[in-house]
Amino acid sequence: MPDIRTHDYLKARFRYVRQDFDEVLDQLTDADLALRPTSAMPSVADLLVEMANKEKELVAWLKDGEWPEDDPDAFDSSATLAEIRSVFASLRQETLDYIDSFDESGLEELVPCPEKWWEALRLDACPRSEILKNLAAHEWYHTGQLIVYLQTLGRRGSESE
Repeated sequence: MPDIRTHDYLKARFRYVRQDFDEVLDQLTDADLALRPTSAMPSVADLLVEMANKEKELVAWLKDGEWPEDDPDAFDSSATLAEIRSVFASLRQETLDYIDSFDESGLEELVPCPEKWWEALRLDACPRSEILKNLAAHEWYHTGQLIVYLQTLGRRGSESE
């Protein structure tokens, strides 16, 4: 069995999740950004902003130890799909660089969790690696929503199905 570290597992998880997300983005156009299955549901652009903001917020919090308050969205409503892809690529590189800045013990170090981060499972602290895993799960969750949106519109949604 190869010697695989937490570091490697985290980066593999982020690559795998992004592969599925990119398949969905490949099926979208700028015109699709305003689409929503019903008026009560967020638009495609709203979901993308939520995904990007979560990565931006969590990495900023992990780096600075403070939850970012009132930061602007990762991109605005006038962004094109190409601009949105660029933001996601930049955010992901920042996340991967952050992971690379730690050894194994640093990734398993307990991080105090702010009340605003409900994913802490009501714990006061959790390992840095768990926070990062949750970020990947968040992206996958919204990727699944986007697949359902595409299927509602009569499109396939994912090549991995």
